[in-house]
Amino acid sequence: MSPRTTGILLLVIAAGSAVFRLIGWSVPVFKLPDLAGEVASDLTASLLRLLLLPFGVSMPPWSSGPGICGWIVRAILVLPAVRFIRMGSGAWPLTPMTRRKLQRFRSIRRGYVSFLVLLALILLACMDNLLVGNRALIVRHEGRTWFPFAQGVIPANTFGGEGEADTDYRDLRDQFKSEGKGSWVLMPPVPYAPKLDSTELKVELEERDGLLYLTGRTEPFNGRAYSSFRTKSSQKRQEWSVRRGMREGEMQGWDEGGELVERGRFSNGQRVAWSDIAEGKAATLNDAASPGLKTIIYPPAPPVMSHRHFLGTNSIGGDIIAILFGGLQQAIVAVIFYLFFTLSIGITIGGTLGYFGGWIDLLGQRLIEIWSNLPFLFIVIIISSLVQPSLLILAFIISAFSWMSPTVYMRTAAYKEKARDYVAAARLIGAGPARIIFNHVLPNAISTLVTLAPFMAAGIITSLAALDFLGFGLAPEEPSWGRLLHEGTENFNYPWIVAAAFTALASCLILITFVGEAVREAFDPKKYTTYQ
Repeated sequence: MSPRTTGILLLVIAAGSAVFRLIGWSVPVFKLPDLAGEVASDLTASLLRLLLLPFGVSMPPWSSGPGICGWIVRAILVLPAVRFIRMGSGAWPLTPMTRRKLQRFRSIRRGYVSFLVLLALILLACMDNLLVGNRALIVRHEGRTWFPFAQGVIPANTFGGEGEADTDYRDLRDQFKSEGKGSWVLMPPVPYAPKLDSTELKVELEERDGLLYLTGRTEPFNGRAYSSFRTKSSQKRQEWSVRRGMREGEMQGWDEGGELVERGRFSNGQRVAWSDIAEGKAATLNDAASPGLKTIIYPPAPPVMSHRHFLGTNSIGGDIIAILFGGLQQAIVAVIFYLFFTLSIGITIGGTLGYFGGWIDLLGQRLIEIWSNLPFLFIVIIISSLVQPSLLILAFIISAFSWMSPTVYMRTAAYKEKARDYVAAARLIGAGPARIIFNHVLPNAISTLVTLAPFMAAGIITSLAALDFLGFGLAPEEPSWGRLLHEGTENFNYPWIVAAAFTALASCLILITFVGEAVREAFDPKKYTTYQ
């Protein structure tokens, strides 16, 4: 992609984001500037909360409200966009050495393919509730069209429901389908939110050779089966106990108002006792039930394709794919923040220590040694006992204990590069230390930091998963690969939970490791430098 195409794309995202923000819509991809603004605002508020907590001081009023940060991010996007457009449609102005390194990276198929897969996963995560979410994409009702995934909360009474609360679009879809009046609802491929979204899993039963089976299963059904009213599907008409596919034990029946009207008993599929406890009312309801029987599968449930639980549910009824998707989004945010924070500090402090040396270097080295000996896990436990840590707080804490490694690498590179002739020439023409470090030393030392970045990304993902696994991570309602893995390992009777969590975490780390190995091999300075 040429510089001009990249600049136009950035301008489109900035302009589209501004338009949708003004009309109050939250559209995937175009809402990224606002999300970045929220991250910046939340980070500021989180740091202030941590600093003011020991003194019992309340948060200042200006610490909330991320709107202004979103507009700042949009302005930041416009600046490079204009620069890229002015560069034209030609190739990127890269040095011959950089081009050779990139070609070398592309020739390493395992790393390059892994990079493309990771890029595809990031693009999928940016699609957000277009792919995973409990808000409908499109609702068509009485000649009007709504886009709930972008418009936000739409009261249930808008579509003929009751109350001002947000609409349950899964129930609305089933309602429109049963009414058959031309209204319809289009849901995302996975119609469940990554957090705080669990629902009763109602599954149809089918009768074969006089026995009841779950749809698609070969073993007879055991559990509770019920029928519902034709006119009110949420109300049970009758309910039976089923053993080995046959009705066995107690039976109960209700009217549309939920009042108990009959009792009975079954043995080997045959009714052996029955009583009408509502003075003949039960007999008038014989034809009120809808055909077919249903059962409720309580969580954790195995994969149920009819309800789009493609990987099943966890112990609280959350969809596994939705939780994995939310965990992927959180991992991407954590990696971006972590790399930006640690590399920025590492480049600044490491370049300063290596370039100036002397007592500055000695003092910096001693501070790094002291800081690296602080107990990371104990500090996380203490903070978790005081406040419920958010994603940004955890990423900040992990970053605060991880900046030493890039700092040491940058210090070594700065020591080596400052002795080069081009640095001496820069001093002779009057270049200052900051210009020499950032314009001359850093570009020649950046390859070392580039090779570190993929492995640092794998480290932050592993650290977040480990903290959630141990119970010192995010809030319980937040989607988390580590908590899902912990839940699966607690009970191996539900193998789909641990298998999904382990596969997602291991696959992501393997892809990042493959990319890191390819980057290290392609950007290794020893392949392009001869020392004499």
